[in-house]
Amino acid sequence: MKRRDFLKGAAIVPAAVAMARWPAMAETIGARRSRIAAVVYDERYADCRIFAETLAREGAMAVATGGDAARLWYGALREQSALRDGNVAGMTTDADLVVSRGCSRELNMRMAYEGSHDCRMLDHLKHCLRGSGIEREVYAALLRADAPWAESIAKALMRVPASDRAGRQGPFMVQATATTSPGAGNAGYLTSWLLSI
Repeated sequence: MKRRDFLKGAAIVPAAVAMARWPAMAETIGARRSRIAAVVYDERYADCRIFAETLAREGAMAVATGGDAARLWYGALREQSALRDGNVAGMTTDADLVVSRGCSRELNMRMAYEGSHDCRMLDHLKHCLRGSGIEREVYAALLRADAPWAESIAKALMRVPASDRAGRQGPFMVQATATTSPGAGNAGYLTSWLLSI
């Protein structure tokens, strides 16, 4: 046997073993995707409803604030998060974000992503995204503009692997800014966020 033939044959074996493991590896990668158990939204605004509907189609429990985010965190939302052990996403006013951040600390949740969406006195919508990695996926989704901006953000949050959502500690490290057209029923200033366990 020539050396060249031997090396060609030896290279085929690891490739064949890797190909045999790809289905199992893909299943493992899929299992690592953390699901969003609940989505909090302000039902007064069309963009918030679009965000919640997108996540609800993927199995998240949609919970409208009804003007009282604290009531949600001490009621149905607390029970839902504890039972399903999942993350909570939201698109709300800034006041509801502040309440959600404070109440979620009691469940040992932390802010993994935060976005502000501002079109006050502007003819465009300015998105400021902060996180320690997740905001890159959201930023890319906003640039694609193949769906309404609120739907794009929801889909981006669903694509982020569990390790990126919950595995990083410390303060937000990155900020990105994007500009899009405002939605039909925009509130002027909304926030999107993801709390992880």
